Amino acid sequence: MASWQVGSVEEALAAENAGCDLVVAQGTEAGGHVRGKLSLAALLPKVIAAVDVPVIAAGGILNADHVDEAIAKGACAVRVGTRFVAAAESEAHPIYVESLMAASAEETTLTEKFSVMWPNAPHRVLQSAIDAAEALPEGAVAESHVGNERFPIPRFAVVVPSRETTGHIEAMALYAGVG
Repeated sequence: MASWQVGSVEEALAAENAGCDLVVAQGTEAGGHVRGKLSLAALLPKVIAAVDVPVIAAGGILNADHVDEAIAKGACAVRVGTRFVAAAESEAHPIYVESLMAASAEETTLTEKFSVMWPNAPHRVLQSAIDAAEALPEGAVAESHVGNERFPIPRFAVVVPSRETTGHIEAMALYAGVG
C-alpha cells in the first residue's frame, strides 16, 4: 500500500495520479515539517472532495473528540504524531518531553527557523526553542552520535534531540503540533 502526506488539493491529486492508495491531509496544526498552508478544518473537506482514495486526517489531533470530528467530516482515519513523543518507547530527550508536556497550543509556532540541513521547509516547533536558540551564539548547540561517532549539532539544525544528545537541548528543534 502506498500513501503520501499532502498539504493541498494539488498534491492530493498528484499523489492519487501517481498511484497512491490513500493520502494523508496534513493541516498546519501539525508538528514538525508541514506541507501546506491550510488548517486541517479547511484542507480536509477539499481533499476528500477532490480524490477517490481514502483520506487520513493529520495535524492537531489531540483527543477522541478530534478523532470523532475528523471521521464525521469524512476522514477514514487520523494520524497522530506529537503525542507519541512522550511515550515510554520514544527515544526523545527527557527535556524535549518535559517541554512538550508543559506547553500549550499557543506556545507553538509555524516557522522556517530550524532550516540548517533542510532549507525552506516550514515546520511547527515550540516557540521556547526558537527563543533559546536565538540567545546562543553561532556554532554547535549540542552533540549527538551515530554508533561510536560523535557529531556537533549546529544552531537551528533540523535534528531532534534524542536521549543520548547532550548540550542545549532546549535550543534544538523541538517539533510540536498544536495538540
